[in-house]
Amino acid sequence: MVATISTFLTAGRSDFFSTSEAERCVKPPVHLSPRSTTSKKTNCRSGKQMHKSMDSARVLWRLEGKKPDTLGSNTRLYKWIPQNDLLGYPKTRAFITHGGTNGIYEVIYHGIPVVGIPLFADQFDNVVHIKTKGAGVRLDFLTVSSTDLLNTVKTVTTDPFYKENAMRLSRIHHDQPVKPLDRAVFWVEYVMRNKGAKHLRVAAHDLTWFQCHSLDVLAFLLACVVTVIFIITKCCLFCCQKFVKGGKKKKRE
Repeated sequence: MVATISTFLTAGRSDFFSTSEAERCVKPPVHLSPRSTTSKKTNCRSGKQMHKSMDSARVLWRLEGKKPDTLGSNTRLYKWIPQNDLLGYPKTRAFITHGGTNGIYEVIYHGIPVVGIPLFADQFDNVVHIKTKGAGVRLDFLTVSSTDLLNTVKTVTTDPFYKENAMRLSRIHHDQPVKPLDRAVFWVEYVMRNKGAKHLRVAAHDLTWFQCHSLDVLAFLLACVVTVIFIITKCCLFCCQKFVKGGKKKKRE
């Protein structure tokens, strides 16, 4: 994994990282991946000012759109980045992300501190979990400024508290009795040895189409509701009739 990202940084982008720089990189890279779901104007406004001030780090920024005019010399833009390989690069110091599930799993695996800027759905919860574990910091997308982003990145990259917690989560994640690849190989061979392992098939495969979609249950519940409504209606009509008949008798008397 390290070889893959080293090849990408040296051979693929020789104008930014030479072979010697990748091997003895004094300025570790910071990976910025706000994705294309954010506003390009907002990205450029906060991102370009931060990058210009971060002379102590190299910044790799995934951005689709026009290159900012004031982009710092320590920053390179890419429409696509091999994210997992870059996070596995030994010199990566921080990951600025929207908090997607895949990205969170990858930073936990590699032990990289996070600067989270969630946008929607489960991203808020993902970033809160990382913040609670002490492996990152959360920023509000609607109120964040270039100064806030710069200070947060500096804090995450210089304070050993975040790196230590990120590495602790990584150790927990790696602490397994069997490697995931070996486990996958075992279950593939298990299914082959047992000729498809039919005993592990989900029981839903043996149900009829209306049972599988719970139509019989829905029909029963609907019948119960209709029956209750019918009984209540009849009771109301019976009471009304009694009341009307009682009123007529009193008038006659």
